[in-house]
Amino acid sequence: MIVACPKCESKYNIPEDKIAPNGSKVRCAKCQHVFTAMPPAKDFDAELSGLQAAEAPAAPAPKPQAPAPAQKMPWDDDEPAAGPTDDAAGPAKKMPWDDDEPAVAAGAGLDEPAGPAKKMPWDDDEPATGVVDDEPAGRKPGRFDDEPMDGASAPKSAGKDDDFLNSLGGGGESFSLDKPSGAQSAKKKWIILGAVLGLLALCGAGLFIFKPWTKMNIPFLSSLTGKPKAAADNADKVKDIALRNVRQYYIPNEKSGQIFVVEGKAVNNFATPKERIKVEISLFDEKGHVLVAKQLLCGNTLSQFQLQVQSEEEINSSLASEVGILTSNTFLKTGMDTPFMAVFFKPPDTVKEFGVKVIDALDTK
Repeated sequence: MIVACPKCESKYNIPEDKIAPNGSKVRCAKCQHVFTAMPPAKDFDAELSGLQAAEAPAAPAPKPQAPAPAQKMPWDDDEPAAGPTDDAAGPAKKMPWDDDEPAVAAGAGLDEPAGPAKKMPWDDDEPATGVVDDEPAGRKPGRFDDEPMDGASAPKSAGKDDDFLNSLGGGGESFSLDKPSGAQSAKKKWIILGAVLGLLALCGAGLFIFKPWTKMNIPFLSSLTGKPKAAADNADKVKDIALRNVRQYYIPNEKSGQIFVVEGKAVNNFATPKERIKVEISLFDEKGHVLVAKQLLCGNTLSQFQLQVQSEEEINSSLASEVGILTSNTFLKTGMDTPFMAVFFKPPDTVKEFGVKVIDALDTK
């Protein structure tokens, strides 16, 4: 058996016969610890199950069981069927589909007249006469009766109707009350067509004279009037103005705290001189929505020191100075540039990007 030292957990293989039933003291060769080694525990569950199996009596053989009576099904008859040759049997059982009256024997009563037939629900109350007569006898023909198909004479009132229709025509011509004649139908069509064309002509003349679309702000009709759009004009005016050295940065201001600055240059690439170039600077969030935007004329900038010590009013006044605009943003020949600077006080925390675009430029006078 395997014995482990409880102190250093060293294991030793000791024969079971060397261990007393109540345990024996053993000294560990590694740590010199003395402990009591117990013999292995017996498997009492296995011994108990063996004893129970040996003492259990053999199970008696099952007794044969008598067969159960056949179960009666819903379609089994309550009474046994009678034999085919049993003459003494009583009258047959009446079924729901049997007739209430017995059938007449073959050949019986052929020479005797039959009794009155049994009246059925679908029989007529009165016997048929054999004559088909849709109208009662002695009825006088009415004014809405159809004409006879066999060439018989028409009723006398027909002559009066013909005289009345002839009097409407003013002579010997006969007119139909259901539809007009071909000449009248064609004349009526020409009258309607002429009225429609005249109405359309009046509407067209009124539109040409009054021109109501010129008084309405309809986007898709503005191109029909021949007037160019303002957006198209601005695009042509600034298409050759380029932006250079655009940058942005934050700088601390003594009075307003952290401010956001965007600066750059606008270059004239037109073949003719330009002046008073205007730009728009916008701040966007992460979804591209405009948070704040400024429009300003180019020509004015400030130094880093001015941005740090001047107040908000002083900075805005300096960037809008007309002196700088007249000095740096007038008579810009081809290739010349003008600076710009925009300052945003207390910019939103959600600013993720900015954008600069040229929105206006004038020709020199």
